[in-house]
Amino acid sequence: MGTNFLDDEENHPLTRRSFLAVSSALAGAGALGVGAHGVSAASDAGASDEFLNWRAREASNVWKRGYRGRQDRTVGLTDSGLDARHPGVGPWNGVQAFVEDGEVKLTKPDQNDVEREKTGDAESFSGTVGPGTFATGEETYHEFTAPSGVAELDAELSWSPNVDAVNDLEFRLDEKVTDGWQTVTRAATASMPETMSAPVEAGTTYRLVVEVYVNTTTTYEISGTYYEISGTVETYDPSVVFDFVGGKTTPDTPKTVGWYDPGSRYGYHERPRDPNGHGTHCSSIMGDSGRATAIDPDRVREDEPRTALSAVTGNALAYEVEAEQGEGVYGSAYGDLIDLRIEGPDGETRDTSATTSDASTLDNNVVEAPADRSGTYTVYVQTAGGETATAAYVETVSVGAFVDPDATVGDRTAGGDQALHTGVAPDQSLVCFQGLSAPTEDLADQADQFSDVFNLRAVNMSWGYAGGLPLGAAAGTLDTIPNAIKDIAEAGVLTLAAAGNAATPVNGNGSPAVADECVSVVATGPLDGISAYSSGGVAGVDEDADFTSPEPDDAYMKPDVTAPGGYVTDLVNAAKTGLADAPESDQDPIRDYTGKAGTSMATPFTTGATGLVAQAMEEDAPDSLSLPAPEDTTFDDVMALKQVLLATATETAFTATPYHRVKAPEYDFGGRDPWEGYGRLNPGPAVDAVTREITEGTISDVFGLNIPDDERAVAGFVRCGRGAFDVSVDFSHYSGGNAGATKGDPHVDLFVYDAENPAQHGEPNVVARDAGLQGSPSVSVTTDESKYFFVVAKLVNAPGAVNGDDVQAHVDLSFDVTRDFVVSGTRTDDGSVFTGGQTDQIDLDVTANEAVQVRDVVSEEWGVETDYGDVARVEHNPDRGVKYVYFSPGASDDLSVTYFAEAPAEAAQSNRYTFGPVQARPDGSSTWYDVSGTSDANTVVAKST
Repeated sequence: MGTNFLDDEENHPLTRRSFLAVSSALAGAGALGVGAHGVSAASDAGASDEFLNWRAREASNVWKRGYRGRQDRTVGLTDSGLDARHPGVGPWNGVQAFVEDGEVKLTKPDQNDVEREKTGDAESFSGTVGPGTFATGEETYHEFTAPSGVAELDAELSWSPNVDAVNDLEFRLDEKVTDGWQTVTRAATASMPETMSAPVEAGTTYRLVVEVYVNTTTTYEISGTYYEISGTVETYDPSVVFDFVGGKTTPDTPKTVGWYDPGSRYGYHERPRDPNGHGTHCSSIMGDSGRATAIDPDRVREDEPRTALSAVTGNALAYEVEAEQGEGVYGSAYGDLIDLRIEGPDGETRDTSATTSDASTLDNNVVEAPADRSGTYTVYVQTAGGETATAAYVETVSVGAFVDPDATVGDRTAGGDQALHTGVAPDQSLVCFQGLSAPTEDLADQADQFSDVFNLRAVNMSWGYAGGLPLGAAAGTLDTIPNAIKDIAEAGVLTLAAAGNAATPVNGNGSPAVADECVSVVATGPLDGISAYSSGGVAGVDEDADFTSPEPDDAYMKPDVTAPGGYVTDLVNAAKTGLADAPESDQDPIRDYTGKAGTSMATPFTTGATGLVAQAMEEDAPDSLSLPAPEDTTFDDVMALKQVLLATATETAFTATPYHRVKAPEYDFGGRDPWEGYGRLNPGPAVDAVTREITEGTISDVFGLNIPDDERAVAGFVRCGRGAFDVSVDFSHYSGGNAGATKGDPHVDLFVYDAENPAQHGEPNVVARDAGLQGSPSVSVTTDESKYFFVVAKLVNAPGAVNGDDVQAHVDLSFDVTRDFVVSGTRTDDGSVFTGGQTDQIDLDVTANEAVQVRDVVSEEWGVETDYGDVARVEHNPDRGVKYVYFSPGASDDLSVTYFAEAPAEAAQSNRYTFGPVQARPDGSSTWYDVSGTSDANTVVAKST
């Protein structure tokens, strides 16, 4: 039975994952007890998990596996900035990066004696441009030569008219070089005026560029100011970035370890600041340590009123909380039509949550506020909008105080303080590249250096150009960002990008999300329903497209996955920035939180999760699946990381049916849906896929609908040598408070992926799949080489129940090596992109160590020509959404067959479709084996031509 396994040549000591999982289980067992139900009872164990930010609750499933991020690894972002004065994303280690003569250098602004002095006004320019179009664009140039005695230029572009921001101009500075022009910096913030600051060299020729896309005829003006830099800038060795690593984690342990502002050689903002707030919010979602909202367990009080507020005097419940200056106060509640409010000792309202902002019928309603003075704070649970005639109802309430951020490490360590608004990767270090496209281009130009200096694993890009065109023609061909993202990937860094908030399918292809190397992220609400504003995607064009090649692979599909980004009526809470140019003493405490919604919020959730998965791959995955150190990470490693995220995502067509806002994904049997890509990101199963070995035999596991506590998939890896193996899932039973609501066995899909060889663009490489409509899928696989496979079982539907219901499905997953049966095969066809109605010739070659019969698997939407080629018959399986194509040659150990498939013709059927894998059956056997390496994916675009 075990002869086909790989020899156990790799050492498998007690890993961080297994050690912490055992430790956590033991500690949890010791703390279990029966709580008394009472009114406003003190909680000895702190706040119940149900009252925490849902982001933290889901991420904690990974923390329990032993992964909270690494202090000597970073996730980064190109965004409006990062306010490291906020305890959630600070402190900062004082290190600033800048680029000089093509080299990334490090300095510490607080140690420098540098002054920036104005030397005079630069030459001004004006003109008229437009109207322009999104598809073609227009550029106007103004050349100048930098005078002597200057080091930097501040430039501003303003224009008129700009009513309702109908005109969106972009601003760029180019330097003249030997073979043309090279971009120095750009401003593309979708605001007016656009400003930029950049180093200039006396005697060098530059040009200011006005970029015009969709706009009316516009008059513009350009002004500028020159500066000189005096003083000394001390530079440091890269070791300064992580010189704190290895010591005990304390409140002073740096969280932000790098700051880069390309607006100036030495930093337009020398210290991590965020004039807009967007970047701070994203940073908090990615990796907030929890220090600003660490809960004092001794001051938590929890209540189960279970009452209508109409039955309460004053239509409100009031809870008092004592807090000292420098601490904070929170309230968290479940109910219908309720608002929360915090009132300070002076009677002033400190924070509210209204049903039109961050209150929700789907998750908990939360308020929090820094304590700006010592005293008694009051948390009110009141009727929404102050209405008196209302059906407002309160289920449960938790209130309490935060400890002083200077006295806690929050959730950075397993022994830290439980926090309300922790990020996904609380112990991962952060690095910020302030700006949007400009620092992205800089990051790409010096990608290897930035990656090595900051040990960068992933970079978040929660921004993009509005609009898009079918095939991604706009973003794929108009700008340089897709090329930049490719350069970043080749340096070993995965880019995660927001799909966009344009609310239509064809507008999900803007840059940077259009880049095939990145992960494009769609936003959902707390129960996985796709947000109405979130962009979908039809297709994108590769930046290296070669339309003359005989088998072009130039088109691909977007988006990739979904993640929680909130609804307009249910926002995502994360850190709030301070005033960038004001000292802390002149403003409110910089430790507050605010709510936002967008694909911009979904993307950093995915980026934080990527940091955790990368940690698991580096520390505990077998060698064939592991990530090397950042300086050794390659493009192929990045695509392997991307595949793990996509392969373990789950479809939500059935589980989130009541919660999808406008956009309703369809069941795609593991394929890519134009609204949700491969489905909802699953951090826990993604970690399991690379760290959990499934050995021969049977294991029991569970997935469910009670998210965020339940997980949506069961995953692990198997390793097998030449031969055949079986994987099966058997449904055992339901459990949970709503188990009685189910109307039948669950639909569970089972997938086997090639773990070592992702498909093109880092997409999942399907080796075998089966749809278990009654909860018991099974696959048989044959491989002609020793390799690793991911095994992922996904909960597709529990009839009668949906997400939010307390329903868990218990399953047994079995893995067995079955026989010495070896089959290899290849698939070739006419290409990878087809218009509707176009015919694809498919050639299959199969070789086996015994006589076999062969069939292929085709998506139901495609037609199969039965009058041509070697087709004997076509068998439809609508439950699985596929057709089986059987062939006329008899059994043989060496088969070559040809058939023709016709692409679906309707625009609504534009999608990415999976073919295969080819299946082979030994002559006389009833078992069909999936042949490894014979899957393919083809893109269909638009109507028949």
